[in-house]
Amino acid sequence: MRRYGCWVGEPKGRLENVERCVAETRTGMHAHQCTRKRGHGPDGLLCKKHAKMIAAGRNLSVPEDE
Repeated sequence: MRRYGCWVGEPKGRLENVERCVAETRTGMHAHQCTRKRGHGPDGLLCKKHAKMIAAGRNLSVPEDE
């Protein structure tokens, strides 16, 4: 399972929701898991938006799988 939003104030972060896209997004300074449904990209782990970004050659932040 991946962890999102790990930082000094919340060192364990939040566990991955296996129904949502694995890309890490940011709201201000806080990182969290993308809220869109999976089903696109490599292994079907990304949402349609982030799969298009990968296809265009852009880098995404995806936490390591533990």
